[in-house]
Amino acid sequence: MKALFSLILLAALTSLPLAAQDLMDKLADASCDCISKQDVDNMTQEQLQVQLGFCIMEAVGKYPDEFQKEFGNLNPGDQAAMNKLGEQIGMKMAFKCPTVLMKVADVQTQMQAAPAALQVITGTVKSIDGEEFATVTITDEQGRSQKLLWLRYFKGSERFVSEPAKVIGSKVQVKVESVEYYSPRAKDYYGRKEIREVEFLK
Repeated sequence: MKALFSLILLAALTSLPLAAQDLMDKLADASCDCISKQDVDNMTQEQLQVQLGFCIMEAVGKYPDEFQKEFGNLNPGDQAAMNKLGEQIGMKMAFKCPTVLMKVADVQTQMQAAPAALQVITGTVKSIDGEEFATVTITDEQGRSQKLLWLRYFKGSERFVSEPAKVIGSKVQVKVESVEYYSPRAKDYYGRKEIREVEFLK
């Protein structure tokens, strides 16, 4: 299985022009050096993803002229292009610092296997909107507006169904879970918070 995986990676990488492959080698070396200095064992999955992205962008910043020549003005907001670049550099990194990447993979696997942790938000119900699915807007204790997805039954939802108008202005403690949804318009995934439980405080 490992041999087959290596062949797939090799085929993908050799499809790049030689100059681009040389640049990818440099970017992978710099990214490996960066991530090797981090304590990946004590990072969450989100922290790992952010750190890997930071290391890759830091590596790109070391070779601006070569990167410009091979890839042009890559827009950081183009998620699809950025993901593709990350995958290509990641393939090279798999050969250059496999031990570190295995640690990253182990931590990600452990995080995925563990039950999703629920975040608690305390605030005031500002509005309930939506047609296909509902969005509940909460103003939290810091004054920030939090838009939460209401996709399924949750404990405490009875009042939202039976008397939605009276719920507005109520102080609540909401347990939410971070979820991803796919946007056909953007052709990408976005993170949102889905309500799992609501407790009315007054």
